[in-house]
Amino acid sequence: MKIMIEEISYPIHPEKVFAYHFQPSPYAFWLDGNCIVKGLSRYSFMGANPRFILKTNQGITQLIHSKNMDTCSCAPFLVIKQVLDDYQGISVDSSLPFLAGLIGYFGYEMNQYSEQVPVHPTLVPESMWMFVDQVLIYDQVEKKAWLSRLVMEESEELARKKLEEEIKQIIWASMQDLADPSLDELDDSDASSMFVANETKESYLSKMEKLKNYIGKGDIYQVCFTYQITTSYEEDPFELYRILRRINPAPFASYLKFEDLSILSSSPERFLKLDAHGVLESRPIKGTRPRSSDYNQDQAYIHELKTSEKECAENVMIVDLVRNDLGRVCLTGHVQVPTLLNVESYATVHQLVSTVTGKLRPDVHPIDAIQAAFPGGSMTGAPKIRAMEILHELENSGRGIYAGGLGYLDVRGMFDLSMVIRTIVCQSGQASFHVGGGIVADSVPEMEYKETEVKAYALKKAIMYAKTSYVK
Repeated sequence: MKIMIEEISYPIHPEKVFAYHFQPSPYAFWLDGNCIVKGLSRYSFMGANPRFILKTNQGITQLIHSKNMDTCSCAPFLVIKQVLDDYQGISVDSSLPFLAGLIGYFGYEMNQYSEQVPVHPTLVPESMWMFVDQVLIYDQVEKKAWLSRLVMEESEELARKKLEEEIKQIIWASMQDLADPSLDELDDSDASSMFVANETKESYLSKMEKLKNYIGKGDIYQVCFTYQITTSYEEDPFELYRILRRINPAPFASYLKFEDLSILSSSPERFLKLDAHGVLESRPIKGTRPRSSDYNQDQAYIHELKTSEKECAENVMIVDLVRNDLGRVCLTGHVQVPTLLNVESYATVHQLVSTVTGKLRPDVHPIDAIQAAFPGGSMTGAPKIRAMEILHELENSGRGIYAGGLGYLDVRGMFDLSMVIRTIVCQSGQASFHVGGGIVADSVPEMEYKETEVKAYALKKAIMYAKTSYVK
């Protein structure tokens, strides 16, 4: 096996290419990160027509080919590890971070396979991955594109012909017309009746008091409580994603299509990355303030976030938890915190972000590193296991894809997974998403509730725009 890479000499338009060439397929992906934060998500990746699908439900993993299906009751993380190990030894002279492998997600309820914790049932698979042997890579800094192909049974000559034909189709798609979505002034007066939350404000505030009691008794010292918001949605999920990526651009934006299940993410947070040098990186987010169109007010929000004892303490608690998680799989003395309590600004919110890194031990498999850190501390709490037990008690439903990890697992061992937040899931005529926030001893329940409304704003706005454009 080897990987072939061809540079595309024609300047391409990624959105047009995905819309016309990849999106019509039953399975397609677009890891559509942007450079809104310097140093993050330089490359975007897209493709379709996977070689096979891996799907986990209630601990049973199915490997689905076009003509057959194998079922395995092995531990789900182990199955992923075995699949990737089949491609060990592939080397290629390229610094591009993803060329072939698995694209998909580990849902939050995969926590039952990393820790012994109770879970709610979910309407989506606990884990879903597509194995792709051909990937379009786009460099958003230099505006260059490449097409990679994992050569397996076929000859190199045949593989090169397939690459050449695919490049022609990509160039053709890039030359088509594609109108921007309509983003005229939006009437959101009926937003409250359009969306249904599985927590009322009153029940949310009541549960805040219960959580603070747990904190006061010493069971936990931080926990991330979340709830789900749902609305009917019969329209095209990809058109909704086109709107979302405009009104809420994010470094880990993505669109995944698994037949009738579509995942539309505008996540700003990295759960975990492993680079070609064996360095793990996590970028936990804790601390949020809204944006303002008034410059002075916007700067005041930044200052308020930077100087908030509560927000800073919350972030540092999660940094310590992530340091502990990485310490389980990294070389002793190599876990570091390069940045602490840095404010990053996005379209609708300011966020308090820290970075934790570590050098992976040579005896630790990349998937074992994911399992050791899963689920991410910023979306659970500390101590992590007790926090997850309490969340199971108080949250009304399973989280599903939300609060898991989404991204790529490269056949060469690298991976990059976002934290699944600010993410809409479309399936069976519905669109749903979760919002939440970290709770500590001095949290003010009313303010915590307002923070969840701030986080929901862009997602609700995108859905309303999409529904309005179809009415027109």
